[in-house]
Amino acid sequence: MKSLLAVALLILASCSEPKQPLAEIPTYQTLHRENLKGSFFHFDHRGKLYIACSIHQGGNSPNTKLIRNGSSDFALIKKTIHQQADLRVVTFTSETIGSEQALPYRPHPSVEIGDPVVILNRGQKIHAKIAQLPNKKNHCHMIKSTQHVSAGGMSGSPIFSPLSGTVIGVLQTANSKTAANLFGFELLIMP
Repeated sequence: MKSLLAVALLILASCSEPKQPLAEIPTYQTLHRENLKGSFFHFDHRGKLYIACSIHQGGNSPNTKLIRNGSSDFALIKKTIHQQADLRVVTFTSETIGSEQALPYRPHPSVEIGDPVVILNRGQKIHAKIAQLPNKKNHCHMIKSTQHVSAGGMSGSPIFSPLSGTVIGVLQTANSKTAANLFGFELLIMP
């Protein structure tokens, strides 16, 4: 009986195909404060541009200047319009950062264990998979990468889903500052 059940499970598992990416993963240069750690990114929600970041990294008060790595592009934070457990969305002004570089966002993002995601930071594309959903002890979705990367200053980076072709969350944690491969992110739920 056990062997019959095992064969049935094997057949069922072989019939289900992995989800296929729907979108190309963009190269995105995150925004940063001069001489301070932490990342910010801008995104388009219903035709309006916003900046998202993690709250714990600080430096997201009005008139904070953010610069894009390797360019003269900059933005000034204006006011908070949305906040979650460790995630803040703010309005901003900029003459150089606009909709052409904004990451797309769609309301009501969802993910399942095994779904592919990509951390976008300073032009890097760090591929990972959803390993654990939030629970009572941890509000973050946990993702695991086969890459080991230096994670210092990555809090606030966008989490991109190639399945939906949109940004879905904000990076919050990593298991190491120097060789991280396990990360936590908060799902971005805009009103």
